[in-house]
Amino acid sequence: MADSEDGSWTRRVRLGESWATLIELPGFRVNVLAGADCGRHFDLPAATLRLGSGPDNDVRLTDRTVSRHHARLVREGADWLIVDQQSSNGTFVDGVRVRESYVRSGSQIRLGETVLELQQRTESHYAVAREEGALGPLVGASEAMRALYGLIRAVAPTAAPVLIEGESGTGKELAARALHELSGRAGPLVVFDAAATSQELIRSELFGHARGAFTGAAEAREGAFRRANRGTLFIDEFGELPLALQPNLLRALESREVTPVGSDKPVLLDVRVVVATNRDLRRSVGEGRFREDLYHRVAVVRLRLPPLRERREDIPLLVRHFATTLAPDCRIEGPALEELVRHDWPGNVRALRNAVERLGIVCRGRPARPEDLELARDTTASRARAPAPTGTLEEAERQMMLAALERTRGNKAAAARELGISLSTLKRRLASFEPDDS
Repeated sequence: MADSEDGSWTRRVRLGESWATLIELPGFRVNVLAGADCGRHFDLPAATLRLGSGPDNDVRLTDRTVSRHHARLVREGADWLIVDQQSSNGTFVDGVRVRESYVRSGSQIRLGETVLELQQRTESHYAVAREEGALGPLVGASEAMRALYGLIRAVAPTAAPVLIEGESGTGKELAARALHELSGRAGPLVVFDAAATSQELIRSELFGHARGAFTGAAEAREGAFRRANRGTLFIDEFGELPLALQPNLLRALESREVTPVGSDKPVLLDVRVVVATNRDLRRSVGEGRFREDLYHRVAVVRLRLPPLRERREDIPLLVRHFATTLAPDCRIEGPALEELVRHDWPGNVRALRNAVERLGIVCRGRPARPEDLELARDTTASRARAPAPTGTLEEAERQMMLAALERTRGNKAAAARELGISLSTLKRRLASFEPDDS
């Protein structure tokens, strides 16, 4: 099986009379050929598998001659590497004792008195759109949203990493919450915002630190990865991670363990990682600002959140949804609703929510009027003035912010309110668009 042109393991296929998205995830099947667990098999999608008798292993064996943490099986591209973990009785590949060795499909691996056979396996899932207007916290009945719901339902129960792409305010965190809610994982959803964390502290905030690891570390800290154990870690603004930290993150994803700052003892984890970005990461890879191997590690499945201007038919549904709690005493219909549908919403769903909340304050007990909206521009005229997007998320975001600044005559606070983002986020993103003269 080969991955698709966009780098993810998905492709469109015919399913009966309609189309569906096929998600094909590479993985392992480990058959037990001899030993106390003879006849069992394990189907596992992970890039790294832990084998042993301890309860924290992916392949847990009851053979008493197998060490607690006996060996590790690592996928390296199309190859597999078996690594002995200083076991008592050794690891053997096709009769030869090894410390580490490449193995192939069909190889026999002996741990103690247990003999295993490794087979390549593909896990297939079909994503089919249904007639529905919401999925978990996500709201919308457009074709684009229903296709998104199908992908979320299909991939949620798997362990596959997911990359969520979309402009600011499109609901990327809500998509991550839907993935977690449908995953069946027992642990929590932990949200980590890479853009809101000081670069000097990101490693500690992600991986934790030991007491005394650095000045000010008076107490040990778990870090986001360990807090998300057995659950989901959602890393927002993933494209903002500093290049120097990316190898550490790649190692954590591949080994499924983290080493806290100031410690030399790794901590084993069971964490499903979902990341989100409004950058074009493939462009960042080409420019040397993002590691290609990390990109492919997280982009096993890619979900795109469409901007609100591409799904205007969802706006009345979203307005009703928000008005239920934010504007229960205000009727939003007729010309006011039409104006909301016509608006381009550069801040996307977040900005629409803010507009409905404002109507709930100013229009209590009466119908909303178009002048109550105080939208920052005339939609038709601004569409004529707005530059056409160039095809990348980052460039579209840049143009959107510059257009907002033009409409607000350079007032960054007003532009941030119109876009539905914080002033600090607007300033940081504008600074990132400036050319590097160094």
